[in-house]
Amino acid sequence: MAVIDRVLIGEGLVIEDRPDGSGLDLKNVAHIDLIMGPRGSAAEDAFCRTLTDQKQGVNGLLAIAAPNLMVKPNTVMFNKVTIKDGRQATQMFGPAQRGIAMAVMDCVADGTIPLEEADDVFICVGVFIDSKADMDDRIQDWNYRATKLAIKSAVKREPKAADVLKQYQEASHPFAAKTPEARNRRTEDQAAALAISQMKERSKSTLKA
Repeated sequence: MAVIDRVLIGEGLVIEDRPDGSGLDLKNVAHIDLIMGPRGSAAEDAFCRTLTDQKQGVNGLLAIAAPNLMVKPNTVMFNKVTIKDGRQATQMFGPAQRGIAMAVMDCVADGTIPLEEADDVFICVGVFIDSKADMDDRIQDWNYRATKLAIKSAVKREPKAADVLKQYQEASHPFAAKTPEARNRRTEDQAAALAISQMKERSKSTLKA
């Protein structure tokens, strides 16, 4: 029985502190939204539309491991924020593309995506690259990690509704609006640190394959 037998949804976010310790690295944060599914599914339709419906500032491109070596499953990337200049476009077509491509292929190599299904699966990957992103190595590594997390979550059909129901009230969001309790920088830092810690724990659980 096929592992990827329907449209699957995955999500992954990776962020750490700035190298200078000034706080969360919001400039280079990676956040992936992902749809995948077999040939004949809505995922294939979405793949074709994304690749052919090009607009100014919003573009679809194939994930490639290297020129003339596109990945399998067929994977199309699309930007979730408007590409404003050549530098941002190069980050999308360079480090982000490389990181996502390697994540897809590593998920085939480790069996998350069965090799015998890889030629007939389609993946659509929404990519966030901030206009102020300034570290290509982080763009590549973090998009790799976020994509791998999203794929593994999707294939494992996680999170389950019952698990979300148990956790959502206590779960912290690193970018949530300030609460009345968050009145000073120390409290905000503690809240952000808690959110990142919770996120990393969920990621570790998902990546155990």
